Amino acid sequence: MRLSKKMMNGDRNGGIEGLPLQLMIMVLVAGLGTAILVGWMGGLTTPEAIASVNGSPSEIMLSDGDGDGTFESDDVGLTIYVRDQDGDAVAGASVVLDGCNVRNSDGSAVYGSTDAEGKVTFDGLSVSQYGQGIGFITVTVAKGGMGTDSSLQIPVISR
Repeated sequence: MRLSKKMMNGDRNGGIEGLPLQLMIMVLVAGLGTAILVGWMGGLTTPEAIASVNGSPSEIMLSDGDGDGTFESDDVGLTIYVRDQDGDAVAGASVVLDGCNVRNSDGSAVYGSTDAEGKVTFDGLSVSQYGQGIGFITVTVAKGGMGTDSSLQIPVISR
C-alpha cells in the first residue's frame, strides 16, 4: 500500500493527536523523571538521632555545713536516660557531666556509657559551688551516627 501525499500533509509538525511532538517528548521525560525520583526517595529512612535525655533526680540541693560559704554534697547520685526519636533506648551513648564542680569520689571527671536500657547511673558524686544561688550541671550525650545532645541541665540549688 502506498502512502498518499494527502495523508502526510496534515502532520507537518510531527504532532500526535493535535499536540506537537516536542511537547509530547517533554511530558514523557518529565513523567519518567518524576517516577524515578519518587521511587528512589521512597526507600530513604529518617536518620537515627538522640531525641530525649532525662535525668533523675530533677534537682540537687546543697548545704553549707561548716559555714565557709561553700555549699557542697559528697554523696550525690544521678541516673540519666537516653532515647531516640522512636522512643527506643540508645545503648552505648557517651554521657558527660559538667558544671558545679561535679567530680567522682576520686576527683576525676564524670563520664559513662549507657547500657542496653539507655541508662547510666552515677553514684557518690561530689558537687559544690561557692555562695548561695542556682547553678547547673550540663549533661552532654553523644553517639556516633546519632549526633550530640546537651539540652538537659540539672539545677543545683544552694540553701
